[in-house]
Amino acid sequence: MSIARLSVSEFRNLSAQQLDVPPGLTAVVGPNGSGKTSLLEALAVLGNLTSFRPGSAATWIRHGAHGFALAAVAERAGAAVEIRQEIHLRGTLGRSLFRGARRLGAAEYLDLLPVATLSGHDRALVWGAPDDRRRFLDRLCFQLRPEALPVLQRYRRALRQRNALLARGARGDEFDAFEQDLAQLGAHVILARLAAVAGLESLLGDELDALGWSIGRPVLRYTSTDGVAVAEPATLAARLRAALAASRRLERGRGHTAVGPHRHDLQLTVQGAPAREILSAGQGKLLATGLKLAAMALVGRERGRTPIVVFDDVDAELDAVVLRRVIERLERGSQALLSSAHEEMMLPRLTRGAVWRMAGGRVATDVAGGSEA
Repeated sequence: MSIARLSVSEFRNLSAQQLDVPPGLTAVVGPNGSGKTSLLEALAVLGNLTSFRPGSAATWIRHGAHGFALAAVAERAGAAVEIRQEIHLRGTLGRSLFRGARRLGAAEYLDLLPVATLSGHDRALVWGAPDDRRRFLDRLCFQLRPEALPVLQRYRRALRQRNALLARGARGDEFDAFEQDLAQLGAHVILARLAAVAGLESLLGDELDALGWSIGRPVLRYTSTDGVAVAEPATLAARLRAALAASRRLERGRGHTAVGPHRHDLQLTVQGAPAREILSAGQGKLLATGLKLAAMALVGRERGRTPIVVFDDVDAELDAVVLRRVIERLERGSQALLSSAHEEMMLPRLTRGAVWRMAGGRVATDVAGGSEA
């Protein structure tokens, strides 16, 4: 999986431009505000329909414009695939997705050009809220099994319906059909997440070792305060349905459902303690990077395809030795674009690849990569 050409128009602070993207690793360098992060974000939005940094989709539109367009020619299984995404702001935000001239739904589109994103925001995997880790797991589940996305979407719809019943104080028998669906769908979501966590843990140690991880190996555990996730697969749906029925009385006063996979978490521990309590900023970034690389490797192992990688601000909170190991790991992998505001730290550690220098929202120069003396 690779991208040969990227086109951007009216996205963030980027000038309209068409770029031939080289294979392998590309370092994107330039001062702060030059458009490095926006360029990587454009590729992330093009492939994933979402960004690696917070904010609504409306913030992606260049100031004064009414929408943006992103397009690419990707190489997949030896064939060229043209994809395009357009967003229009006309009172409300609308999005159109295309493969060639054919319009696609989100699930089909998302399977065309998966992009693995790494950035400083990944620290939320260690220090953020459970919702950050759930999003990470759910995206991985979809990348491993595309059918996981419609299941998750149906679960969320059923959850909204049950919450509406709670809010209006519905009778007990009105919940039965909704809870049956919610329990069945929730069981599928939990099982997919458990499989993803097991796959991550099988690869995380090797990824961290390659990056120079020097303390105890992290342990990953899928957790649920409702106790549902510890059930056997054959009884998981029944356990979840029973928990939903038992929680109705308490939840009526709150107006929302308090049990199920939308409240579960991925627990990270190191040396028996929560990772968030004992890791330094650099160690936390290294663990988050290892998790993202393990997810990428898992998709490659299970589906025979490796996502394109974008790594924003790659040298932040990493010392020179670890940075070199990160770059070496990505040089051995798939197509990757890495950004840095400190080319004096970044470029000497490249042994192959290309360098793009950004200025004023445009790739100003395109030169061959260097090597460390």
